[in-house]
Amino acid sequence: MSTEINLAPLDALQEGELRAFPTPHDGPEVLLVRHQGQYRAFAAHCPHYGAPLEKGRVVHGQIVCPWHHACFNATDGNLCEPPALDALPTFAVREAEGRVYVSVPDNPPASTDKPDETPTAEVGGAPLPAASSAVVNQHVIAVVGGGAAGQMAAQTLREEGFAGRVVLLSADAAIPYDRTKLSKAYLAGKAKPESLPLREENFYAKHHIELLTNTRATGLDLEKKQVLLADAAPLSYDQLLLAPGGTPNSLPKLPGHDLQHVLLLRTQADADALVEAAKESRYVVIVGSSFIGMEAASSLIGQDGRTVTVIAQEKEPFEKVLGPEVGKMFRTMHQEKGVQFEAEAEVTELTGQNGTVSGVRLKSGKELPADLVVLGVGVRPATDFLKEAFQLEKDGGLQVDEYLQAAPGVYAAGDIAHFPATTGNTLRIEHWRVAQQHGRVAARNLLGQQVPYTAAPYFWTQQYGKSLRYAGHADEWDDIRYVGDVAKQDFLAFYVQNGQVKAAAGMNHDPDMIYIEALLAANTMPAPATISEETNWQQLATQ
Repeated sequence: MSTEINLAPLDALQEGELRAFPTPHDGPEVLLVRHQGQYRAFAAHCPHYGAPLEKGRVVHGQIVCPWHHACFNATDGNLCEPPALDALPTFAVREAEGRVYVSVPDNPPASTDKPDETPTAEVGGAPLPAASSAVVNQHVIAVVGGGAAGQMAAQTLREEGFAGRVVLLSADAAIPYDRTKLSKAYLAGKAKPESLPLREENFYAKHHIELLTNTRATGLDLEKKQVLLADAAPLSYDQLLLAPGGTPNSLPKLPGHDLQHVLLLRTQADADALVEAAKESRYVVIVGSSFIGMEAASSLIGQDGRTVTVIAQEKEPFEKVLGPEVGKMFRTMHQEKGVQFEAEAEVTELTGQNGTVSGVRLKSGKELPADLVVLGVGVRPATDFLKEAFQLEKDGGLQVDEYLQAAPGVYAAGDIAHFPATTGNTLRIEHWRVAQQHGRVAARNLLGQQVPYTAAPYFWTQQYGKSLRYAGHADEWDDIRYVGDVAKQDFLAFYVQNGQVKAAAGMNHDPDMIYIEALLAANTMPAPATISEETNWQQLATQ
């Protein structure tokens, strides 16, 4: 049952405008959108992390979430781009007598969406099409990897009506989960284990996705079309998606690397071990100023009496990715919270007592006390099992075409894929949203749709409640053009190479970053010299 609500006057919104309205009697908040001259009504919060969608923007017929840039069709609410996994719930709209009327359910389902970036998330959401639940033939699509790309690919195969077998292989013991939370809310104790899964376990059974956890691929026979497995018979497939993700670097040549309480942070099991070890740790040392390392520092510094020290090879954290000025801003932010830094430093040894780490020795001779060491020194593609089947790139990645195809009937997605970008160069990106986008595109191409990957890479980092958004990709640059004040965490930074903006980063400029991502994807960014505080990003992106 539903009740029709007199929501707003007919002239309440301009074309392309978004606005949220409350409904009586604790009814659901409604997002009203004026699109192509008509009103549409949707749930007001993004099904990913609960962002208020009225703070987003409509670009090229899509509602874009202000936080993580999930995209939804502005006509019907269908999911266009992750990281959301579900469509937006819709409400019937009627325009009459100069008013907009919306029908809302009398007993809407409970939701845990909250307007912050670390909610207790509800997994699941709008159901997949009914046809996706039927398996009527034995054509096998195998997906190696239960991370962002693999999970999204398996889901998309069913959404697109594939009626054969979908076998999802994951080396992890847990069902697919949101890895982005591990170094943030989970490590800080603000997210519980039950908030991590991307989908509830019964989702996979309901949609006939054969999820095999604790299943590690050890080889691939392209001629026989078989994935070799560690503790099981080979899996035969008709088509294959390779999405094994990355393996964290562990510094095996570093003396003391195998001491107790020297930990990595990649999996949920890693995070659980780190949380347990941190309970009694007074001196925490983080080796590496990567995003994982710095997010871990912001999550671990909060306990009274605990010292957190970051050891970085660079002068500033993120210097090679974001530049020294933005890096300095992040270092200052951390230092204000009590994090200590050893910059331009090199670890030569981890020392211990009774088999447990007790110190970190630097090349300078300085020794830091440590009863917990976190290694945040990057990852490499988890492609050792592919060495016999493919000629891998120098970094261990796998070359694919614009459709993410690596060989006939074989596709690759996520951290391992070297893919052609719209800017003309080849990229390999270790970002959560890119992996999900790859999984979605690869699934469609496995079904013969021939969809090229044309999105601009996009990622975010959150530290101490402050979020930086980054779109595009720039391995190197000739210049960085700034708009705003970096030190005040209110800026846009543009990374310029050969006279072209290759990437942009921003804080406190969420609407601008939506438009900038669209411009980067279309390869239509303005000339760097023309960019100023007066630049109308909306006009540029929507003209």
